[in-house]
Amino acid sequence: MGCCDSKSSVPDVIIPDPEPGEKCKVLFKKNGMMSRDQNVFKDCDKSQKWLMMDKEGSFWKNPTYILENFVRDDKGNGKVLCSAKLEVTAAKTYGHKEKADSDSSSEDSSDSQSTVETVVTKMKWAQEIKVKFYSDRDRTDQIAEVKVKAKGKAKKTVVTTTEEVEDKDEEGNVTGTHEEERVKTDIEKKVKKVKYVIKSIKGEEEPPKIKLKGKPNKSAYKLEWEGDVFQAEIDSAGFFGSEEIEVKTSWKNPGLGMLMGYVIAKEISPDDIKDRVSVF
Repeated sequence: MGCCDSKSSVPDVIIPDPEPGEKCKVLFKKNGMMSRDQNVFKDCDKSQKWLMMDKEGSFWKNPTYILENFVRDDKGNGKVLCSAKLEVTAAKTYGHKEKADSDSSSEDSSDSQSTVETVVTKMKWAQEIKVKFYSDRDRTDQIAEVKVKAKGKAKKTVVTTTEEVEDKDEEGNVTGTHEEERVKTDIEKKVKKVKYVIKSIKGEEEPPKIKLKGKPNKSAYKLEWEGDVFQAEIDSAGFFGSEEIEVKTSWKNPGLGMLMGYVIAKEISPDDIKDRVSVF
């Protein structure tokens, strides 16, 4: 668990684990403001705390996820329904183009001169992510693998303002001049394409597909993931639009369906990838 995280308290009533193929609709919600762990509520009812999801590590440090119940052992751990590990396998930038422009101005000959130089750099980026899913806490029994490929573009605008400023003594007399420089940098990133593919899943000769519906890079939008393993959606219309994630699954391994839906919709949605990709 991360800093400030703590094991979620055991509910008064422990709800039995889901059966294979059982229709499940769950709500993932943070276990506290500073926590990275999630409580999982059955039927999206916050009075029915069912499971918990323990996250360790950050995006660039290959985070792990453990979905467990509340039947605790002597170490305080619940029984694992599914675990996962995320890894950024490739990240690159290409197609760099740079354009510079400068302008000098002053209101009249007695005013100090200022020069503004603007440098715009454009590039394209690509990133690949792999998530492996396991049946156990120690990740010895792999049951599925998802690969994600994302492409986008980025623009960095650097505005440098150089101004001639007067030097004055204690009595206010001009004794000379010097230059002062101010630099402002702005970076914009956009996602052009994201593809989610289940590369393998235990017991399936042909892995099920994942279909992404919706268009990223909008001020208000909804994204939906559809497939046989899980269905999930996020809505970024509000500031806390994706703080709670709903996942549906009727897959033969419901723990896998729940965790795969959470990781994809909450950890590697197009917005997550865009925010974390390193471009400059």
